[in-house]
Amino acid sequence: MLCPRGHATTSEGRKLGLFSRRYCDVCHEKVSRRGGFYHECTAGCDFRVCGICKKEADKSNYIVEPCTFTFPSGLGPFSIQRTSLEGSDLFCADERRGGTWILQETFFQHGRSLQRCWKALLDNGVAIELPRGRTGIAVDLSPVAPTKLSSEVRRANRIPDVPGVMIAWMYALQLEWHMILGDSDREEDGTAADWSFLTVGGFVFLQVDEKSQLQVLCANSVSFHPSGPMQFSAPQPWCAEWTRKLAEAGRFNKVTVQKWASAGARYMCWICPEEKMLRPGARHGGFMFLFHELDEEDTGGRDRFFEIVGAPIASEARTLELLSQIPKRSSQPEILQSALPFRVVGEVPASSQHMEDLRQRCFKAACNGRWSLLAHILTESGLLVPPKAPRGQTVLHKIAAGRPKTRRAAELLRFIHAHGGDLEAQDSSGQKAYNLGDQIFRAQACEIWGLVPDLFADPEVWFDYWDGSKDGHLSPAELVPALAAAYQVGELGRQWIESYVNTHYREMAALDPDARLTKSAFLSDDGLLYKLQSSEEFISLRGQEDSPGKKMPALFRTEGRKKPTAADKEAVKKFSKALEDLRTQNGWNRPGHAAPSHARLLQVSGPFPGGDADPEARMKAARQMLAWSFAKTTARSGKEWVQGFKIQFTGDDVGIDHGGLTKRWVQEVGHALWGSEEFFDTKASGSFFKPDSITDMRVHAFHVKAHSLYRWLGRFLAYALYQGCVLDCALSPWALRWLIRVSETHAALPPALAAVAGDWQREGEDGCIATISGSVLLSHAAEDGLPPQIALSVSGDSIQADFEGEALSAKLSGGRLRWSDGDVWVRCFDAPIPRHAALPVWDETPAGDDQLLEDLATMDPAFANSLWRVRYEMPDEDLQWLTFSYAGKELVPGGDDIEVTPENKADYVRLCCKAALLYSSQKGLQAFSDGFFDVLPPTLFHGAPADVFQWLLLGDAQITDAQIDKLEQVLVPDGLVPKHLKDSSELQTSVAWLFEIIRKGDSKFRSRLFEFWTGSERLPLGGIEAIEPKPRLQVMISQEKPLLMANFQWEMQLPSGTWSSYSPEISGSLNNALEGGLRMMEVQLGRNMYVIDIGARLQVNRRTGERRRIRRRKIQSL
Repeated sequence: MLCPRGHATTSEGRKLGLFSRRYCDVCHEKVSRRGGFYHECTAGCDFRVCGICKKEADKSNYIVEPCTFTFPSGLGPFSIQRTSLEGSDLFCADERRGGTWILQETFFQHGRSLQRCWKALLDNGVAIELPRGRTGIAVDLSPVAPTKLSSEVRRANRIPDVPGVMIAWMYALQLEWHMILGDSDREEDGTAADWSFLTVGGFVFLQVDEKSQLQVLCANSVSFHPSGPMQFSAPQPWCAEWTRKLAEAGRFNKVTVQKWASAGARYMCWICPEEKMLRPGARHGGFMFLFHELDEEDTGGRDRFFEIVGAPIASEARTLELLSQIPKRSSQPEILQSALPFRVVGEVPASSQHMEDLRQRCFKAACNGRWSLLAHILTESGLLVPPKAPRGQTVLHKIAAGRPKTRRAAELLRFIHAHGGDLEAQDSSGQKAYNLGDQIFRAQACEIWGLVPDLFADPEVWFDYWDGSKDGHLSPAELVPALAAAYQVGELGRQWIESYVNTHYREMAALDPDARLTKSAFLSDDGLLYKLQSSEEFISLRGQEDSPGKKMPALFRTEGRKKPTAADKEAVKKFSKALEDLRTQNGWNRPGHAAPSHARLLQVSGPFPGGDADPEARMKAARQMLAWSFAKTTARSGKEWVQGFKIQFTGDDVGIDHGGLTKRWVQEVGHALWGSEEFFDTKASGSFFKPDSITDMRVHAFHVKAHSLYRWLGRFLAYALYQGCVLDCALSPWALRWLIRVSETHAALPPALAAVAGDWQREGEDGCIATISGSVLLSHAAEDGLPPQIALSVSGDSIQADFEGEALSAKLSGGRLRWSDGDVWVRCFDAPIPRHAALPVWDETPAGDDQLLEDLATMDPAFANSLWRVRYEMPDEDLQWLTFSYAGKELVPGGDDIEVTPENKADYVRLCCKAALLYSSQKGLQAFSDGFFDVLPPTLFHGAPADVFQWLLLGDAQITDAQIDKLEQVLVPDGLVPKHLKDSSELQTSVAWLFEIIRKGDSKFRSRLFEFWTGSERLPLGGIEAIEPKPRLQVMISQEKPLLMANFQWEMQLPSGTWSSYSPEISGSLNNALEGGLRMMEVQLGRNMYVIDIGARLQVNRRTGERRRIRRRKIQSL
């Protein structure tokens, strides 16, 4: 293997030193992760390669032949066009080879169409501000490498023939062009090569100057041409290991050319010349294509690599021979599919040996009846649910045959069902797990797999299910197993239920004349269902253990959501009033009035008018609305969000936003966000942010960075609270509780620690060394495991820390963090500075541990219950089967070899909690809280309950008869329009008939009615009284009846200054609207539609925008 300058590398590998942090210059991995041995250049060049890459490179021995088959059997040929890019137009932002580069505004001044493009980029917030008043956009370049193509090939491909020329590939500037530029046609101004460079990508050529700085020489764009000079080899075989290396380096980008995408290609990557991480070596560079997602395997063997042919075709005859093999291509130009930059680092799965060890532990625990241990192992890795034992039995078979305590079985079954467990799976003898279990096991399995209803969620169907004799009542023999399964009790609990039924059956059926538990007696107001919900005996029964005297676990609610108490509701009212005061300070009137003049117009695509009638069409429209909203508001500051937006839907009937359009906008955007699993992972308690390894999201038809979308989500939810909107927010309660935890920690944070928040690296080195968040420093020096937490404190003007027993201090000076041991840190260039960074800290006390588990239960109650049992209940002999690892990752360095003991189990539980809560999606949580508190200050919520945001956003989904009665009281008579009819007997009869229909409707009907009436299918937590603006019921006036207030006439001012009267019908409608408190009214006059602003006394032509004054004049009686 040779170094980039052509020198040989050492044949014998050198062992990595104890404190060395070497990186392989080929795969860019740490040598410690690649065997610990590396090879160096024999001539002294600064080049090191790990042993694995050298071994792969030494196997390279092949001859490249050009290929002219169509994609994916071949690639190209390409023709080359020189762009107008100049050296000063493109520069490296982070002063490293590859990575983030900036394309300056000057590049867009080479043609009228490019100038128009730049203006559109500015208007849509794509451009970024640079030092010294410059502007530009971020582009994605591959790593820079020298090229060794012959001079003949260089000339043919327009590569500068200068010493030391280097090459890189700039990926397409992937934007939603049709949304940014509109429908306007591109001008033919000689910038075709520049447009191809932006939308397809191209080659950038560079040279190192006297100051060892990279200088851009020029750039070429590419396009297909049958006789193009750039030829590629036949597809080379590809290895999954190489995909992993490139993915971890963030080298893949989304395919944007439709021809490649239609063939199934999803990702592409430019392989640099002499990139020895690959076999056969890519001596001249080339393109690699993936035909699957980054976290999927290449099951069809379609992934391939095309290398540039390093020598020209020998003769014209050979050229014609190769070209004759090319099928006729369509004359239509290639269609470009818009996207945004995409880099995904593939998540490293747990090793096969680790998973095999877990599988053996899993089945051994099940065979020995160690259910607590089994539940914890399954919670750690759900991948163990489908595998089978040697006799074909799954974990479900073991649970059914072992008959664990019913509560244990229910928890295990829930988890197995959530991870794809098959209830119908058969073992080698043909037995199903369902048939091996007893009656209670079957009932629980049917309930969890959706085959039986829940007692409290659907009591009527539950009653019919357990009425096995179908005689209309539940006998004692039927009621005992039904309640035992519903309350998930063990054998002792079952016996208690049986005794209770035998002695209290008559009391249970007291409402029935025949002393039988009929459905009416069960469902009545004072029936058994009410007693089951209110009886302390049955409430305390849930979760009881069989063994008397053994301390019972405080099991958390399985749905992960806490219902508010009376005190919580009072707190919600308090903070709702604080939000209302904040709106008033910013010029917003009460809901139901027009937005203030300073509010920004936000025009977005309209919602699907059919609602839920066509779910697919609704989701498509909602996704487009989300894309427009994100594109138009993501660059807006928090202050601009507080100033507010006037929502306007595109289309003929745009409407006027008095709060209703804002509510509809919030509802539809929320539907787009949580209507699928594209943006969030599904947890037991709701949706949660994707792991930090997922860096790209697809929004409608383009891609955005994940942290950008989550930051925008924070602003969006804050704005929904700010405007008093209620929506069906599926976000996990922990994500909303995280906001309160951040505000609590940030409130007590010293200014010195707030000033140093963010990611840091050593001066002169690459790679993040630590992250400071609140009063915690997360060290990234360790190669494996979770980042160790180091507590920080402030003494005077310095920061104090204890690094492994060594007390150090640091001061912030000139943007650098200078430590007392001489170490100097600078901020990471590519990491944003968090504005509200405050990692929550839980006290290491029993109370602190309980709070930590309670927070975990809001995201994953099953795992919280499991850890609680590990902490307090699991026997010592079972603890030895656990190690300090979680989900295939070590909690501490060497954690796979550290057993959990009674002495360290508390530390194990804390680390597992923090790993699940904080570290899997740390960037997503941080971006979410930054965006939220950009709009609403954290000081506004000091002292708020932990779940205040959940209650404010979700409101109350249950619209009860009591709420319907309250609505009728609010409407009758003060909410009726027009007011002069409120005492009419006909009107009273009509209103009574309307509410009779509402009361007969089911919950879905009521929700849809309220969505139509108030803009939201949910009620605020304060009930009907909290709805703003107050609901009203307008009664249509019959034309046969005398018009209201006929002695008032409305007139419009003509251009000549004279006044012209409206028709009596329009004047009467305006009088009715005025009395009813309405401000706006639309009328049709001829072919024109007019909007009449009664309050401002204006008439506006919807088509032309012409405005005319109006007035109301009293008619003099004769």
